[in-house]
Amino acid sequence: MGLLAVLGLSMMTLAPLSECQFDDQPLRHLDDAVETRQLDNGIRLFWLPKANKQSITLASRFAVGSRHESQGQTGWAHLFEHLLFKGSRQAPGDGYSQLMNAMGASFNASTLFDDTRYYTRIPAEGLAFTLALERDRFEHPQFAAEAITNQQKTVLAEMAQTIDNQPYFRAAMTFLLSQAADTPYRHAIIGNRADILGADANSLKAFHERFYRPSRLSMALTGALPGDVETQVSTHFGNWQEPAQSPETAGFDQGAPADDAATPDFTPRAPVHGEVIDERAPWPGLLMAWHTVGRSHPDAAAIKLLELRLFQRIASSIERAGISGKQSLLHYSLPLEMEHHGMTNLVLVPRASVSLDTLAAGIEMLIDQAASEPMKGTELCQLKQLWLADYQAQLSSDETLAQWLAASPATDNAQPLLSPWLRVRDVSEDDLIRVAQRYFAGHSVRLDLKPAWHTRLGKGLLEWLPESWAEGLEELAL
Repeated sequence: MGLLAVLGLSMMTLAPLSECQFDDQPLRHLDDAVETRQLDNGIRLFWLPKANKQSITLASRFAVGSRHESQGQTGWAHLFEHLLFKGSRQAPGDGYSQLMNAMGASFNASTLFDDTRYYTRIPAEGLAFTLALERDRFEHPQFAAEAITNQQKTVLAEMAQTIDNQPYFRAAMTFLLSQAADTPYRHAIIGNRADILGADANSLKAFHERFYRPSRLSMALTGALPGDVETQVSTHFGNWQEPAQSPETAGFDQGAPADDAATPDFTPRAPVHGEVIDERAPWPGLLMAWHTVGRSHPDAAAIKLLELRLFQRIASSIERAGISGKQSLLHYSLPLEMEHHGMTNLVLVPRASVSLDTLAAGIEMLIDQAASEPMKGTELCQLKQLWLADYQAQLSSDETLAQWLAASPATDNAQPLLSPWLRVRDVSEDDLIRVAQRYFAGHSVRLDLKPAWHTRLGKGLLEWLPESWAEGLEELAL
């Protein structure tokens, strides 16, 4: 936990609980310092100077992620992310990495459901050089056959290491994605093997033609920025024009959902219960999930607070209910928030004497309580204070700050950093009850994660033993 978060928690314990007060002035000062522009070619630009910095952080976000991929092209956004480090007109081969390393820069990228993000930290004097390199690789990437083959192998190795070699992961991911088959998020970001191997230079050029264009780019800079930062960005990026071909004639399959398609109304989901068996797994587990809404939906802020209250915060509802420690060896929650959909998830590993059914029943009871019992005002105040402290701690990192700015929706342009907090601040007790009823109570997706039959048999026997005996054998069993 960052320093700001610790300070925020300390303030929370010292502040009088009779009044709900928030120390959001640091956030307001930060937001006031942000400058926002849109270049004539559609590029959205943010910059935020920071005193006493020796470096600059640059984040570039393209509106292309796995949800934009058509059938037969899954994983291409991620593959393309890799290829953008492997050759452009002015920096062929590994030239980009060599030039950036020589300058003392650090750089990386990530592909998500809705976008692809490139970010780098550079010495302040290297801004013009870096902007020239970025423009070159974004507009003129090379598609050498050797580079494509090498990056296909790299992506497949990543798939094997992070997904296929992990117990339960592939089966659980497939199960969850099947529950989202009616959304744009119906396949994994990393794609599937056949589609990745099917990419070639011509098809990747068509992908580039459709998605790597200025109207889909947002850029954010923070740190030791020069006074003419807007002029420098405009000089290097302002004359980048949209490709002559329209997206519809660029040779790309148009089966992917349109960016401006109206978000459908949320339809409550019926509960689902499934199971997967993995012979490699050492112990059973429980995965529970709930379909929610996209990040721009009016209910998104209340859902964030409810997730924090139930599953994530210090002394969460799970811990107060005895599920952590007495019933569960561990639990964690990594909610997914996309443009047009959301999914809260919770993974629990049971103690030796506790069944998956017992854990599931305990979680459902917590959800039902949240859907029927209003929070005390002081607890809601503390919950918001905790969210604010965590948010400000995240923004203390220049890399996270630049990515937040580059990914902020156009509707937040006037206050890109403050707006998310204002939406959370305005959540009421009634809002929490309403979203608990609408999205959580009676709408669980449950997946039982089961090991080999002999491990299940041993675990079942432990559940029948006296608790003291089961706890003594638990460590040996694991």
